[in-house]
Formats: sequence, C-alpha cells, structure tokens
Amino acid sequence: MSNFQVKTVDEVPVAFVAKVGNPAFVSAKAFWELENKVPLKGNKFYGVYDESKNEYKACVAITQENQEAVKDLAKGTIAGGIYACTTLIGEYNSLLREIAPAFNALIREYNRDTTRPSVEFYKRHTEIIAMLPIVEEK
Repeated sequence: MSNFQVKTVDEVPVAFVAKVGNPAFVSAKAFWELENKVPLKGNKFYGVYDESKNEYKACVAITQENQEAVKDLAKGTIAGGIYACTTLIGEYNSLLREIAPAFNALIREYNRDTTRPSVEFYKRHTEIIAMLPIVEEK
C-alpha cells in the first residue's frame, strides 16, 4: 500500500450528517441518513473524521444542482491544504475495511496535521481516496 501521493486540495463547501463515535460504527448510519436526502448520482461524497471531537461527518459537496436536496442539512467546509493520499480500489464492502489500515499507513509515513480532520473521498463505488492532512515539510 505504498502508492502514496502528496497533493494540495482546495476547500470544499459541504452539507453533512454528523455522528459521534468510532467511524467504523457510525459512518454507515450517517451515510444512510445523507443518502436518503441526496441522490448518489451526480454528487461527490466525502467522509470526514475529526479525531479531537470523535466526530464523523458524511458529506456531500454543495453544487448548484443539489441546493434543494441539501437545504435542511448542516453546512460546513472540508479544509483545504496539503494532504497525503492513497487510493483504494476494489469491491465496495472490502474497501470499507481497508480505510482504517490505509490511514494508519499514512500516519506512519507523514507528519500529520492534527488541526484538520482526515478525509475519505468516495470517487466511485469501487474507488475511495484516503486523505490525511499533513504539515508541510520544509
């Protein structure tokens, strides 16, 4: 799993459903609630975990097209900045089990920025990008 990349990411305005607890246990419920309001097709979905608050947010990027669907949801921003990333490819349920090990591998390799949460970008049903916020190494 050493296909790591470092990239600068712009901030993303999102609507979200938040749950407190371990992402392994609360992410499915958060996404279930979000997906009942916002269609999968044509939207970009993210999972954001703030370890300092033990809070997981199932997020959808806000677009012109989904304004009506997200109107009753909480709003926020996924922080931009420098992230170490790795791409997970495979069958969806298997990918979900690979997320935590992917973040652990990134944490071992990079100087983590603890002021920003970790991000999962659900690029497609068979591809998830794990994004660890890092401190720029000078």
